[in-house]
Amino acid sequence: MKILKEYLKLRKFIKIQYRNFWLGLITSVFSTFFNGASIGAIVPLIDRVFAHKPIILPEKIPDIPALKNLVIKMNSMEPILLLKLAIVFLILMVIGKGVTFYLQNYLLRSFGARILTSIRQRIYEKIQWLSMEFFSRKKTGELTSRIVVDVSMLDHVLSRELPVMIFSVCQAIVFLILVLLIDWKLTLVALVIFPVMLLPILNLGKKLRKISRTLQTNWANLGNIIHESIYGQAIIKAYNQEQELIERFSKENEAIFRSNLSIIKRTSLVSPFSELLTTLGGSLVIVIGVSKVLNNEFSSGFLFMFIAGLVSLINPLKSITSAITYVYMASAALPRIYSIFEEKQTVLDSGKKECPELKSKITFDNVSFKYEDSVVLRNITFEIKAGEKIGVVGPIGAGKSSLIGLLIRLYEPCEGRILFDGTDIREFTLRSLRSRIAVVSQEPIIFSDTIRNNICFGSEKVSEKDFIRAVEIARVAEFAGKLKDGYETIVGERGHTLSGGQKQLICLARAILKNPQILLFDEITASLDSQSERILHQAIEDVMRNRTVVFVAHRLATVRNLDRIVVIKDGHIEETGTHDQLIEKKGFYASLWEYQHQK
Repeated sequence: MKILKEYLKLRKFIKIQYRNFWLGLITSVFSTFFNGASIGAIVPLIDRVFAHKPIILPEKIPDIPALKNLVIKMNSMEPILLLKLAIVFLILMVIGKGVTFYLQNYLLRSFGARILTSIRQRIYEKIQWLSMEFFSRKKTGELTSRIVVDVSMLDHVLSRELPVMIFSVCQAIVFLILVLLIDWKLTLVALVIFPVMLLPILNLGKKLRKISRTLQTNWANLGNIIHESIYGQAIIKAYNQEQELIERFSKENEAIFRSNLSIIKRTSLVSPFSELLTTLGGSLVIVIGVSKVLNNEFSSGFLFMFIAGLVSLINPLKSITSAITYVYMASAALPRIYSIFEEKQTVLDSGKKECPELKSKITFDNVSFKYEDSVVLRNITFEIKAGEKIGVVGPIGAGKSSLIGLLIRLYEPCEGRILFDGTDIREFTLRSLRSRIAVVSQEPIIFSDTIRNNICFGSEKVSEKDFIRAVEIARVAEFAGKLKDGYETIVGERGHTLSGGQKQLICLARAILKNPQILLFDEITASLDSQSERILHQAIEDVMRNRTVVFVAHRLATVRNLDRIVVIKDGHIEETGTHDQLIEKKGFYASLWEYQHQK
């Protein structure tokens, strides 16, 4: 079955521990055995205790001497003694059923819960190791939906419906054997209704799967709207877009309601439809069964036992059909989950060497880079000497920040190489390469944690001496000391309690604490006011000593005093030199300088 193969595909991506599954299956068998055996107490109670008539074995039951001897013995017993024995037997069977039912439910649900935990863990791990190119294609709300909403759809099947289905299948097998032994022809009459009941439910399941796919998309869109609404509150309020966002949310929220309503309307038909068919079938069985009792084909006790067995058979069959519906609905989440598992990494950690300390130079050797079909950088060739401070400037969208991403291997060049002392950086392990480099980006990345933990992020075994040195050089001490809780102050999500300059100083302190040999600054002053920029530059001057620095900037005054400036235009190097040399050339850099200083 196609749907089963889709679920079994999970084995390709996660390790499934089958121990609890097999133990749960065994206990399910025992539980259904105890349940089936307890029905056997009906026969002596009806025939001997209430009707005071002998027990008559059905003609169709196989000739088993032990069973015949048991019936003869029960027919010779006093009804009151048989009543006591039947009650004791019934109590023992109920206890056995209760214990094994608890065990099978616990074992099978824990089996399903472990699979769900593994799926969530695997998705999160996969996302963490994927390249930046993947995140540029995906929305935050969509990725959150994969881990939360899509997995929760599987939760209902694996941790709830799976135990019910397995127990119901075991029950169905036991009670089917029981009623077949009593009268196989009567059983076939009763079971004619099952295919009639199953076919429309299977068709319903396929429709529900399509609706579930739409529902998952709606949830992903809703999650993204919520994320952007919270993240962009300042801009939303500044541009009076509250009502616009409310309407967007309402549209997706209403779409979720309509999808859920479609599911409710369809699933609500399952119970009354199956109830009607089972009632019709049951009525037919009773009519035929009573005629057989009147013809002495078997005693009334066996008729009641047959009806009890049939009812016990039909209930699990209904549970199975209901579970099939949920299986189809939840299967809509699987392709979305598999799409994450099957996502290819564009940056492979295939290097075997440890990245050594830079002694000579970093070389960009004919490097080209494109994003999807758009070429960003073309034939970039230049060198950065160890200890040199390089500025990279150019218009917005020229490809300046892409150089930073390529140097720390967030992206891979489509052509050319980047060399550390003559060795391609792809030969180094990612961890060792990135341990040599620290990045301070245009948008300061601040976590909802303390100032101390934000600064220590990514640095292991930090001494208090090193921490104090980092915060003093980065000028964090100047504002953190004035806060009530000092460095233990919780800064809130994205550091919303801090100013832009304070967030950048924390990121700078984080880079200092890492003590890298190479520092990369990516437009870090772009969104700062003049006072914050001045404070940050004072801190940067101290940080840059004895380090190799690449400073990407839009404002030329930021890189004026650096050792060399590389000018990028339309994805290629337009010119290089010191500030004075580039001014004397009266080329593109000089025109940019003149433009910026005419403002």
